[in-house]
Amino acid sequence: MSSSSVGVGLFNFKAQYVRYAEYHSNKTNQRIHTVFVPTILFTSLIIAGYFDTRVMYAGAAAYSLYYLALHPIIGGSASLIVAGLTAAAAAFLKHGKDWTGYDPLYPALGVFVVAWIAQFIGHGVYERRSPALLDNLVQALVLAPFFVWSHLLFDFGLYKDLNQELKNETGKRVAEFRAKQAAAAKAKTQ
Repeated sequence: MSSSSVGVGLFNFKAQYVRYAEYHSNKTNQRIHTVFVPTILFTSLIIAGYFDTRVMYAGAAAYSLYYLALHPIIGGSASLIVAGLTAAAAAFLKHGKDWTGYDPLYPALGVFVVAWIAQFIGHGVYERRSPALLDNLVQALVLAPFFVWSHLLFDFGLYKDLNQELKNETGKRVAEFRAKQAAAAKAKTQ
């Protein structure tokens, strides 16, 4: 990473992005995450709010503040998405039974489980690498929505220089991981 990296460790956008991105280099897995990470966040907000809306709002605020600390502009826009998902979760908690005919907890749990299954399929079938959450659960759960949003912004052509820098560093890390995998596989056959 360049010396222009701002922040330290947990609050270093580039370091956090690359750490997460190295587990998500396959395009199909990235697409799966683009759909199901927001789904998991949304259903998590519903589940938390079902038991205590204060937890739902506190969680949304914590995510938003962390995203703002990572990158003011990308984090600010991600915070707006978190706020929208939180408002939608609150509406679903209030009207979900009318909309679905079921207690709001049950559809949320069902979709939550399906979304997680899709995530694991993305890693097992397409990425061929364990999910980031197996190395650092909190980092993976908190960074996933931010990563997906950042990646979408990059795909739309925003922050081209930053995107290229992050791609280069991620590419190096993925190549190192693949080389270690190959060496381990070769060692097993000898």
